[in-house]
Amino acid sequence: MAAAIAAAAIGASAQAGEFERYARALSVLGENNPRPSVSSVASGFGAQHGQFFVAVSYSDRDLQTDDPNDDDGSIVLGLGFGDPSDLGALEVSVGITSVSTAWRGDGKFADEGTSTLKLHKSVTQMPGGDYASPSVGAPNPTGWGGTKDMPTNVYAAYSAHRSIGKFSAYKLAYTFGYGSSAGLGEAEGSFFGGVALARSNFTTSLSMNEDEVNVSAGMYLPSMPELMLTVTRADAFGGAGYRRNIFTL
Repeated sequence: MAAAIAAAAIGASAQAGEFERYARALSVLGENNPRPSVSSVASGFGAQHGQFFVAVSYSDRDLQTDDPNDDDGSIVLGLGFGDPSDLGALEVSVGITSVSTAWRGDGKFADEGTSTLKLHKSVTQMPGGDYASPSVGAPNPTGWGGTKDMPTNVYAAYSAHRSIGKFSAYKLAYTFGYGSSAGLGEAEGSFFGGVALARSNFTTSLSMNEDEVNVSAGMYLPSMPELMLTVTRADAFGGAGYRRNIFTL
């Protein structure tokens, strides 16, 4: 009799465990696909044909004036051409680096700006990844206003994504590369890299460029899944002496 009771208890426990795993699987499958994003460094991924993007960014410190009391803003618009899974794709973007208005700043909106070209190609990834892409880019081949004095930063980057965890609930991303003017002050070459972890609508990342370490947290808005808000603590540990907060939409 005791053995029968014990067997029934074990069977009930096993059924409860199976139900819990089943419920968790359904919960994960109902979440949005995780999209990790490594912030503050160049990416190996890029826009493909017909994809258009816009980014608006604000920083509470302007690195050009090097005055902690000055803030800064910028706007980027980009468009993709070609298929990265075929011959490759080209991403073209234009950045407005001066967003002063009559209510704040010198009132000269869009009097400074730059462009960026990026070639990227989907490849068979290194071991441990789901998909990957290398890129070669050239920020600031042309510009207007004060950006004409800035050097063109030719860089190469490699990025990859990998699903991890039970039911692939999480996705890991990493990026590494080198830029000819990627160091602080854009005066010398530097290696850069970072990692990101995402689940559902949330992503976090840690990136490094020379002595600057950046910590970011991002969220895709549930009602608008293509819209993402990112908050970054740039130079989080003060290694470069340029601590600042950056907000990007």
